[in-house]
Amino acid sequence: MAKAGKRGGGSRRSKPKPASETMPSAAIPEAAASGAAAPASATPAEPQPGGTGPAPPASAQTKPGRRPQFSIPAELVEHILLGPIDDRRVLQDSPLLGDVWAAYALDPGIVQDVLITPHKKATAAVVAQMIPLGLGMRERERRAEDPPPSTRPKVRAKVAYLQGLVGAKLYFDEVLRILVPMTQWWGQSKIQERILKIDQANLRRLLEREPDRPGIDPENFTSLERYIALAGLIYWICKLERPTLPGSAPPQPVERLPQLKVKEAFETYQPHIDEIIAGMFNLYGVIQANPHALVSDDLDDNEEARREGYIFQVSLNRVAAAALDRSVPAVKADAAHSLFNVNCKNIVWAVLDSGIDAKHAAFADRDKPERSRVRKTFDFTRIREIVSNDEDDIATAELEELAQAAGIETAAASGYLKEIAEDAKAKRPINWGVVEKLITLKNPPPPVSPHGTHVAGIIGANGKNIDEKSPGHPDGMCPDIRLYDFRVLGQTIEDTEFAIIAALQYIRYVNERHSYITIHGANLSLSIPHNVRNFACGRTPVCNECERLVDSGVVVVAAAGNRGYQRLNTTDGGVFESYAAFSITDPGNGESVITVGSTHGNWPHTYGVSFFSSRGPTGDGRLKPDLVAPGERVQSCITGGDHGEWGPESGTSMAAPHVSGAAAMLLARYEELIGQPRRVKQILCESATDLGRERSFQGHGMLDVLRAFQSI
Repeated sequence: MAKAGKRGGGSRRSKPKPASETMPSAAIPEAAASGAAAPASATPAEPQPGGTGPAPPASAQTKPGRRPQFSIPAELVEHILLGPIDDRRVLQDSPLLGDVWAAYALDPGIVQDVLITPHKKATAAVVAQMIPLGLGMRERERRAEDPPPSTRPKVRAKVAYLQGLVGAKLYFDEVLRILVPMTQWWGQSKIQERILKIDQANLRRLLEREPDRPGIDPENFTSLERYIALAGLIYWICKLERPTLPGSAPPQPVERLPQLKVKEAFETYQPHIDEIIAGMFNLYGVIQANPHALVSDDLDDNEEARREGYIFQVSLNRVAAAALDRSVPAVKADAAHSLFNVNCKNIVWAVLDSGIDAKHAAFADRDKPERSRVRKTFDFTRIREIVSNDEDDIATAELEELAQAAGIETAAASGYLKEIAEDAKAKRPINWGVVEKLITLKNPPPPVSPHGTHVAGIIGANGKNIDEKSPGHPDGMCPDIRLYDFRVLGQTIEDTEFAIIAALQYIRYVNERHSYITIHGANLSLSIPHNVRNFACGRTPVCNECERLVDSGVVVVAAAGNRGYQRLNTTDGGVFESYAAFSITDPGNGESVITVGSTHGNWPHTYGVSFFSSRGPTGDGRLKPDLVAPGERVQSCITGGDHGEWGPESGTSMAAPHVSGAAAMLLARYEELIGQPRRVKQILCESATDLGRERSFQGHGMLDVLRAFQSI
């Protein structure tokens, strides 16, 4: 992983020419072109041509004479970008995916954490190195604007790259100015010709079209016109004044903008449509004044990347959440242990979760009670700061905390960060050998949540370590297995998809540096909702990384998700509750991932699939989940007390580790299956017990470990 430079750092490029030198000849209203702003009032404005301008929300206030920023609801975003709801045939073809538009529209004045997929001819290192140059250039352009845009806090961009992926925290104008001109889409010859030929009257009619107007859109606006209109609207709002908290002294900006209704947001921007359109074309003029400002001058870079673009698409760094006694006998794992004498002590399973309490008595090694079977702990919750393009992204206090957990001196940790930065500047491949010195925890703090400990206990708890005779402390699936603790779910929900992808790539690195597989499988009891407009189902960044891990010989097991139940508010004020098909979440949508739904542990044939368990098929018509396992009130170890606590939890998060344990047992008994994860999946699916439910509910059926062993 690698680094590049600071937000707002210097650029070796020449200063862009004035926008007026390259502007299209189409007429732009004088006041709009100058960026002049009509004063905002604390009371509702008088009606103006094109609409009315409501006052700022009562919960916020702005400086006199400056219009406040406001939110754009998702319905209005889709109306502008995709067309009327009853005739939504338009597919936006810009490199900014739908979740990016929706996030920036909801609050145009804050940064969003985006994931950038490089063009196939470019590398993530090159893209990551160019973004800080663009940030410095953009900062100078903002200072030169007249009138000046509203002030905004300086936020570290934390530009960091993994294999085939770049993460950055950017404002919307930075996305438009830096990322979009670097895309393959922008490099298409006809795009810029079409921009010059855009009829601004069409843009005005598009922005004036009421969202609730029924019928097919007679204008049939092009996808490019829709892109310019929506981008112009969000760009205009982000330059407005940030509302402040009432009564705060000194004035403190609101953390989040109040959400407006569709009609409120629509009427707010109607008087300013000319200014919105002009601002977008002014920005286009700035870009065209210096079109090669963000082209790598390294002769070693691929010439095709310079010509075709460095970036393929931009999406959000999605957040992940945890997909929250008699379960082992229910899947006949105890019988398989007895009949086949399975010993899993040579099998290592990675648990990507919130963290495992390695001191819990259930994980003690029976032969060496003072040693935990949680062999290693890796902290990926800070991976973004570690591989950021600026080593100063980790504050001094955080650096000391990181060094203490890793068991190294603070000076050594600082040196490793600088070494990673040097690798980035040289555009070298990610040096995991250095990165792992910072993420390997010799003194791990307690997990932030009991979820990971509970999941790990289902896979490998040894209840006899607590009480030989107590039924309240049941064994996990593999009471002698070795575990690797990968902490990817931290105290906040930021950076989670990036962290998960980094952990998956590191597992590949660990296995590839030896002539044998060190980590045999990975359990992901977490859930990332799939946004259907952004990616083909099963082809999101995290799903693609899971496929690569399976290709490398690792079994990957994931929770199906807990979105099988939905509760909707009806227009008459009532509530409608039902089950939800097509609700499988990522990474469970991955083709080669073993995706696990939940069923009742004691009465699976009677109760079938749990009401909360996500249901298939996938959005592109594949069978998911692959099978189901007990996920209701499953007993396992939890954090707290004297490291001997036990408790029940429910969710597909609890079902997935049953299948991880079954896969580990197969690998332990039949070593020839090691490195053949698709064969393991086939055995588990074909031996599952049919519960008599729909395939999209139960997959192949309920996990049956004994039958899986007998089928070989």
